[in-house]
Amino acid sequence: MEIFRTPSDMPMRKATSNSALAEPHSQVRNTALYLFAEQGFQKVSLRKLASALSMQAGSLYNHISSKQDLLFELIDEHETDLLDAIETNQLSDTTPEEKLLAYIRTHVDFNVRHACRRSITQLEFRNLSPEQQQEILDSRNLQANTLSNIIQQGVQRQVFDQMQLKTTTALLLAMLNEAASMISTDCNTALDDTIESLQKIIVTILRAGSAET
Repeated sequence: MEIFRTPSDMPMRKATSNSALAEPHSQVRNTALYLFAEQGFQKVSLRKLASALSMQAGSLYNHISSKQDLLFELIDEHETDLLDAIETNQLSDTTPEEKLLAYIRTHVDFNVRHACRRSITQLEFRNLSPEQQQEILDSRNLQANTLSNIIQQGVQRQVFDQMQLKTTTALLLAMLNEAASMISTDCNTALDDTIESLQKIIVTILRAGSAET
């Protein structure tokens, strides 16, 4: 049986430890999140962000170090929260196929429920520094490694066909990201129905030619 824990809608894992500053910082983050998603990172100046928060531009530096660091914080939070959700739903006493189903559901569901952050991670990654980009890539590699390990376990147990792991993993992640994007932009696309269809398609692909067990 597939077991899935739904992530909260807007987790704030990295709230500052100073409770007096936590709320203003969260307000800045949430406002920047939607402005970046709607208008693009380059078009949102500090003045525009401050105006949306009804404060002076210079006052923003009481809550953030820079606009680029704010962008990195939003993208990093999304990727690490997604990794946490994936790991939470990978139960040790389940089969490779059950792990795969849980991975697919977690990945798509999380990205749909956090559509603004997903959009920013995809479109604004290029605006990060090389060091920041590498940190994000490290998180994405851990997500990919989890999927690769699931596939490899299935191959070893002869429930999945032999395949090139790196290529297959990359293709499956591209499918999951595209599905999340499609659901987020099409109000007529049902989340559960799409996830279940995607699960069937991916399992069929991986089981092609493999021994039935």
